[in-house]
Amino acid sequence: MVSPEIFYLHIHGEQRGPYTIPQIDHLLNTGLIAEETLYWREGLEQWQPVTSLVKLRRPKNPWIKPLIILGILFVLAVMGQFFGSVALLGWREANQHEYTEQAAYWRARGVVRSSVLAPGTVVEFRHFTPADIEMQPPKHATVRLEGEVTEHAGQGRVITWNVPMQFDPRAREWTGGPPQEVAP
Repeated sequence: MVSPEIFYLHIHGEQRGPYTIPQIDHLLNTGLIAEETLYWREGLEQWQPVTSLVKLRRPKNPWIKPLIILGILFVLAVMGQFFGSVALLGWREANQHEYTEQAAYWRARGVVRSSVLAPGTVVEFRHFTPADIEMQPPKHATVRLEGEVTEHAGQGRVITWNVPMQFDPRAREWTGGPPQEVAP
């Protein structure tokens, strides 16, 4: 008499068995046999996928999602530490759309960076001080900027510039220049 509980597996080109359903379940769900493994038993015309006989269960690892989220947060924190302040300063220099002292100051920094400094030169500007901006209503200003410039060779020096600025109220945009270096 043929038992319907006896199965054979096709593993690496060979027929192996006999196996019972609990044995096949264990082999599949522990990874000892692949999902593509085929089974056969007496009465079947051809080999069938083992996943049609037993259900493939993926063990849930409770740490996977928190570790992925933690990894993403770590990468974002590292990137923010390195690039955050530079990106913020660049955004502030380029996006000033009001006729204010601070807007003139930030846009004048962008003018100095783009028109005076050689590529690769690093400048650390002194912080905003209202006394360094002379507003000339309705649409002009002169900004006095001071910054420590470090060139390719690593030599640093302090430079002061006067930057004439003009505000276009229609476009809500500051333009300026050319910056003029002030003798020490």
